[in-house]
Amino acid sequence: MLDEPKGEKYWINTDTELKIDPNAPEWAKKEFKEYMKLMSNKPDKDGMVKLY
Repeated sequence: MLDEPKGEKYWINTDTELKIDPNAPEWAKKEFKEYMKLMSNKPDKDGMVKLY
């Protein structure tokens, strides 16, 4: 299970997308980018997402 992102308070959830506040600190922007990349992985035939 993933930990809650520390910069989540800078996230903006709209009707069509999830984005980061442009005024967020650089560490929060980097964390958001890494988290979104992680969440975009596709599950395998067994429904598991594997990280390497």
